[in-house]
Amino acid sequence: MVYPIDYIIFIFVLSVLGLSSLFDIRTREVPEFLLYTLIFGSVLLMLFRAVYAGSISTIEYFPLSLIALFGFSYLMYVMGQWAGGDVQIMLGLSFVFTSVSLTSNTSFISLFINIMVAGGIYGLFGTLVLGVLKYSKLKKYFKSYDFPLIAGGAVAVVSAYLLLPFPLEFFVPAILFLLIAMRYMYLISTTVVFVKTGTSKLIEGDWIAEDVKDADGRTILRPKSTGLTKHDIDKLKSNKIEEVLVKTGLPFIPGIFLGVLITVLFGNPLFSIFISSLP
Repeated sequence: MVYPIDYIIFIFVLSVLGLSSLFDIRTREVPEFLLYTLIFGSVLLMLFRAVYAGSISTIEYFPLSLIALFGFSYLMYVMGQWAGGDVQIMLGLSFVFTSVSLTSNTSFISLFINIMVAGGIYGLFGTLVLGVLKYSKLKKYFKSYDFPLIAGGAVAVVSAYLLLPFPLEFFVPAILFLLIAMRYMYLISTTVVFVKTGTSKLIEGDWIAEDVKDADGRTILRPKSTGLTKHDIDKLKSNKIEEVLVKTGLPFIPGIFLGVLITVLFGNPLFSIFISSLP
């Protein structure tokens, strides 16, 4: 059930996530005040929603939402796949999306599915776009078979779409595209994402790609899955390290934003498609 206050909550969440996405894309860093605004604002709005509904049923599954959304994001952070800001964003969302109903626009289950699907698509195309933007650097890593593979793959995708019956006309081209894209995603993730960065431009959470050694060859800092801390950056500066090799990942908050937007507008599209396909 969607209450009138839900529309206020949705506008608030999407506004904060939209701004956070812009900062994430432009500066790779989201201001702390935006993250705390989402977390504390979500807590207050969740409580208001419970009072408005006159029932704790709107928040009774919050512990499950916290485990699913925040727990998963924290695991990804520890594994070095997500940044700290992503985890704080998911913490804030766990207060808002607390329903277990797959047909609800506030379902944390639907949100999780939508973020994984939308985030995966965003990550795929975002990485490929990065490869296009970095083409001058990337092309020297191409092998002799890469361009024929692109041409042959494009012909296969178009042919499958035109010749196969529904629903294979969608699934087969998508699979072919993914198989071809995997080659270039591998190239991109092992080449152009590594850049030399001055220590004065480092921010907390940056991932260094190799051991950093001082002038005497002693290792002063090793890569960590959770990224650099303020102490690490100060240590580099105090040892007069001018630049380090940093791995620049694709900002993921826009992927989270897409997942939230889909959930708010459509609920769980995959579940709806599945239900509609049943006899």
